Amino acid sequence: MNKLLAACAIFCGALAGCTPQKKIVYFQDHGGPDTIKVGVGHELRIYPEDILQVQLFTINPDAMPGLSASFERQPVDNRSAYEKGFVVDKHGNIDIPLIGSVPVAGKTIYEAKQEIITRFREFIDEPVVTLKKLSFKVTILGEVERPGLYYIPNEKMTLPEALGLAGDLTRYGDRTDIRLYRKDEKGRTRELKLDLTGRDVFLPEYHYIRQDDLIYVKPIKRKALADINPALVVFTSIISTTVIVVTLIIQLNKD
Repeated sequence: MNKLLAACAIFCGALAGCTPQKKIVYFQDHGGPDTIKVGVGHELRIYPEDILQVQLFTINPDAMPGLSASFERQPVDNRSAYEKGFVVDKHGNIDIPLIGSVPVAGKTIYEAKQEIITRFREFIDEPVVTLKKLSFKVTILGEVERPGLYYIPNEKMTLPEALGLAGDLTRYGDRTDIRLYRKDEKGRTRELKLDLTGRDVFLPEYHYIRQDDLIYVKPIKRKALADINPALVVFTSIISTTVIVVTLIIQLNKD
């Protein structure tokens, strides 16, 4: 009986330093269906202070320098967003050469592009326009490999993709407690809590990130102890193991 108790003590001591698999594995079904219904993509809308890139493609791009472009392959543009884009003013408009002020706030990218094309048709036959938001960014902080501010080039990204962009969570990241801070249309910030070990991340409200989202990955409790002093953690582990071994030896000698 004493041998059994000693063996149990060693087994429990080993388990104490391990993290349960259910707290590590992503997207567990927890007994739910195998098929995951992914949320519908969020429609990206335009707001004041956004920066938009507007390009007009014409046969003669020299006719409108600074706006029109040819259909040939474009060189790499290393200018900042402010240098190559149009800023949406506080009234929700952008001022474009030739067509003047265009209201775009509250519109989707597609709706704003159609409005711009309609304006250009008054001066140009069959204009081809591209519209892109240059200010779509997300901030990722906490226990990820590469925290920072990220600009999203394709204007559409899921939360798992954003975490992948930051190099995934570190071993100290709490996968059961991801905080998402998001502003609504009135500028108020909401806090949403996500559990990556479940499937909530595929719900429509969470699946696609939105402009200016802040993602924060909380550290697990073990991180605080590890930050105190790595040498102390190792020393404590050695002492704990020694106590367990000595206890086992004493119990075996008694038998």
